[in-house]
Amino acid sequence: MKKRTSLLALAAIMTAFAGKAALAADLAPPPPPPPAPEIRASVSDWTGPYLGVVLGGTCMDTNTTLSVDFVDPGDTDTSIDPALNGCGFSGGIVGGFNYQIQNVVLGFEGDWTWGSKKTGRHTDITGAGDTIGEYYHVKWMASPRIRLGVLATDETLFYVTGGPSWMRGTMEDIITGQKFTKTHVGYTLGGGIEHALTENIHLRAEYLFSSYKKKDYGPFFCSGCGTSGANITASNDMDQFHSFRAGVTWNFPVSTW
Repeated sequence: MKKRTSLLALAAIMTAFAGKAALAADLAPPPPPPPAPEIRASVSDWTGPYLGVVLGGTCMDTNTTLSVDFVDPGDTDTSIDPALNGCGFSGGIVGGFNYQIQNVVLGFEGDWTWGSKKTGRHTDITGAGDTIGEYYHVKWMASPRIRLGVLATDETLFYVTGGPSWMRGTMEDIITGQKFTKTHVGYTLGGGIEHALTENIHLRAEYLFSSYKKKDYGPFFCSGCGTSGANITASNDMDQFHSFRAGVTWNFPVSTW
């Protein structure tokens, strides 16, 4: 009797397992896993070199001391301090290297720009109509600078910049055509905003302030000044240059090398 009961129990268990196996075979297979998200290249990779062009305008608001040395000893030597102001277009090349640390961008940048307009003035030397005329032409400005910026978004950078600077200019006597050219040493400070349109193309807008040490131009000979003429030396203190410009650069992110 016990043997028969055991056989019946075993048969019942086997029947139950067979039913579950058949039911599992009839169930639909589990759905496939969702596809992995597409990985897109980011335009926020700022590490790497770049090269581009800038175009804008430069205004100078500077001071000049004209030292007048009359040839005739009976004429009293004098000095005058006229302003040397004016604005003109400027443009050139810019290049550098960026290094991104999270949302901070450190870099080194240099530019070379050329001027396109002369600034002129007329000055009465003696107060009696003995007038001289001068042109001043900014030939070029160059500056290697450090740049520090913060990313407001992955594509938009706000930055400050500063470093040494050089400016080469020519002063010309309007009447005689005499010219003297000098190179001034100084510094440049400024800041701006840069936006990455794509991984490679960046647009920028910036303001730069430059100041340069004094240089002497001349002496110019003024034949109509005083009794026998005069030698005039212009001491130019080029202390205020304001540049507003826009630019486009082609960037080469290290991650694409």
